[in-house]
Amino acid sequence: MGMRADRDLWGQALAIESRYGDGGPSIIGRKIDACRRAGAFSEAEFLSDVAACLTQLHTIRGPSAENARAPSASRRDPMRPSAWSKNGISAR
Repeated sequence: MGMRADRDLWGQALAIESRYGDGGPSIIGRKIDACRRAGAFSEAEFLSDVAACLTQLHTIRGPSAENARAPSASRRDPMRPSAWSKNGISAR
């Protein structure tokens, strides 16, 4: 990450969750350990703050977050005709 100006804690937490899902906390933990071993203590401190935001994010979203982010196909209105077949290929 370096010394970039775009070090937004919540933005980084959301990016990690988006990329790694439930594996995000372990990934960020490994990154923190690697930074500490390399002597990059300010980076490790930043990632620790991001990890705290990630923990808060998981607490806020709770276990039902996966259901809220279900694929759009599972949220379709059954009364609305669709141009897509069950295998995702357009019938047109």
